[in-house]
Amino acid sequence: MIRNIFLLVLSALAAWSCTATDDEMPQGPANGTQPADARNSLCITIAPKPAFTQAAITMPDGKNSTNTRALQTEKETKWEKGDVVWLYASFTTGSGERPYYSALKYTGTTWRYLTENEADEFGLKTFGSYHFNRTLIYDNLGGSGKFISVKIYAYYTGNGKPDKNGIITIPSPDSGTSVPVMQASSVSGDFSRPLTLSFTYRCSRLRIPAGYSLEMENYGYYASYQLGDMSLPGPNYSTTPLQLSAADKDRDVFLLPVADANGTPVPVTLTLNGGAKWTFTPQLPTGTGSVTDYYGQSYTLPALGSGSVTPGGM
Repeated sequence: MIRNIFLLVLSALAAWSCTATDDEMPQGPANGTQPADARNSLCITIAPKPAFTQAAITMPDGKNSTNTRALQTEKETKWEKGDVVWLYASFTTGSGERPYYSALKYTGTTWRYLTENEADEFGLKTFGSYHFNRTLIYDNLGGSGKFISVKIYAYYTGNGKPDKNGIITIPSPDSGTSVPVMQASSVSGDFSRPLTLSFTYRCSRLRIPAGYSLEMENYGYYASYQLGDMSLPGPNYSTTPLQLSAADKDRDVFLLPVADANGTPVPVTLTLNGGAKWTFTPQLPTGTGSVTDYYGQSYTLPALGSGSVTPGGM
């Protein structure tokens, strides 16, 4: 009997050791992340998903809408369960820097590092000189003390998986599943305090009413991201016209409504079920002549009546 009790105790201990891993991360604050054994891992706070700036447009009656900052509401953009942001973290040592990449995932209430299983599902590993550090442990290699500081660049590129070389393909505007590419950065020399990442957009948003198709001769968009890179590659500028068929519901398309890096605006045409047309040309929001002027701008296109309208611009 004593032998049986001893075996039961051993069995219970074995079961605990198999399940109580660092994958079991406690639920922290809604905007924070911390692994189970968090003493030597970066604590990162993700700010709420940003709102777009509602850009002024010329309405069919000839009046301009107001250009105001869009408020963050339940109807506006929010982080969604399953969202993943990719991190590039460069730790400073006494003699140089050690770069790593990692990722955070949103559970619907909090952000956390990927579990070991999730990292395996993404195929995360060392890609050439890009080293994976799942929970961004800030101890220096070899136990020779902690790193001095860290700078982080973070990217949201949708929830696609990287290929065998660690490259994530971002859905293009003509795919019907375009995503709002975002970027954030932060620097810290105090590992005892949370590091905050506030994202900004790298695209514009076109809000298209139901029943309308869209045509553009050119457009720009970010096409990919290499895990472990500290920056996104420059945007692509497509010379192939964008043609989106009409949909049953209102929809958002994320792109840069320009022909080149100088921010040359491209006319956009909406067609209602093959009938009424509305052509508008986005204008530079600040007039500095750069594609970056369009980051975070939202163009809400109202439904039209019958006939054709060609307003002056947006």
